[in-house]
Amino acid sequence: MEGVYLHLKPIRGREDSMKQPGSPLSRLVRDARRYTAVAAVLGAAVSHPVPLRADTTPLTILDPNLQVTVELGTGLSQPIGIVFLGLNDYLVLEKASGQIKRVINRVIQPTPVLDLAVNSNSERGLLSMVLHPSFPDVPFAFVRWTESNTGADSGVVGEVPLIGNRVDRYIWDGSKSTLTFDRNLIMLRSRQTDNVGLPGHPGTTNANEQGNHNGGVLRFGPDGKLFLFMGDQGRRGWMQNLPNGPFLTAPFQDDTFGGPMPDNAHLSGVILRLNTDGTAPADNPFFAAGAAMGGEVGENIKKIYSYGHRNGFGMAFDPYSVGSLWETENADDAYSELNRVIPGMNGGWVQLAGPLSRISDWKFIETTQFGSALQQVRYPPTRAAYTSALALSRMFMLSGATYVDPDLSWRYEIGPAGTTFVKGAALGEEYD
Repeated sequence: MEGVYLHLKPIRGREDSMKQPGSPLSRLVRDARRYTAVAAVLGAAVSHPVPLRADTTPLTILDPNLQVTVELGTGLSQPIGIVFLGLNDYLVLEKASGQIKRVINRVIQPTPVLDLAVNSNSERGLLSMVLHPSFPDVPFAFVRWTESNTGADSGVVGEVPLIGNRVDRYIWDGSKSTLTFDRNLIMLRSRQTDNVGLPGHPGTTNANEQGNHNGGVLRFGPDGKLFLFMGDQGRRGWMQNLPNGPFLTAPFQDDTFGGPMPDNAHLSGVILRLNTDGTAPADNPFFAAGAAMGGEVGENIKKIYSYGHRNGFGMAFDPYSVGSLWETENADDAYSELNRVIPGMNGGWVQLAGPLSRISDWKFIETTQFGSALQQVRYPPTRAAYTSALALSRMFMLSGATYVDPDLSWRYEIGPAGTTFVKGAALGEEYD
């Protein structure tokens, strides 16, 4: 699919599990004049066919005052993101080619500003980019991508390092239209080897490798810190609320590379908050807990802002409520979520998805419909708790962690994607 399309609509939708009428979300849903969601449909985001799920709804503009316009009709392949440098001057990220292209006055410039050797299998690839808050005075650009281990672009599931989901910092030169590598900030898990048997646990392997659940969204917060959403990568350990991993008997580890502790190969299902050099801010919610723990695991815990997340593609800060971070989260089959993320939040996955009050319905759907699986054979949905009290008691709670229900959820997976807020009257005075 080629072209860049903008689809604009007010935030509305099913309010299956909204909180109290005066909550921030209820105001957000009701007041479409102030809060407007912008979804950028930028071509196919995944390279494999996705089966239809219940509640599949065609994209529709709900506000007659907004319309779709075609910005570019040709010249792009799997565009996945736009970063604006100025008026009529922006960069477009291509997921599978690993290229970042500059567009000036609707003309794609002849030479890409960056070309990375990506692995684009499933949800991998060139995934996100943000500019430093003081750009261009501080000319840093931060890029989130999945590297290929072949030195060239690849769509083969196994052609990726174990730890190959990267966040790198580049230096922008506007006169030359180039991004020059400066430093790596963090390396995260990218290869899921759950088709390899773990000694002591026969019959718990997946049939094939998978390349999904990489998350990938980067955002700068109003505090100047870099926020990163990392999907769960199919891991089943501390960050997925399994203190002993997925097994009931020893060895108590996640996979053939270790776990369940969040070492470098198992730091997943998290939102990280980083300084612009990749270090952990001292005011992070679990900084003290990580410092007390020490070692590789402790250093990783110091970087965590929230955990207990499955996978998601949308994350944005509310400009009218400084510091409020909103995140969309994809379900397996039941209870996609919209979350207002607070420091130290535990989102509850894999003990449940959706609100605690719906846990029995979530388990019913996951155990009776759509294949009855939670991606991993080693932790099937039949193992999930039957009651909210039991689910809470099973969660892995770091010191300072708080479980938080989603502010909005859908009973069936709807595949929520990118999300943002609009501030100002660019779309019309009625939206300011």
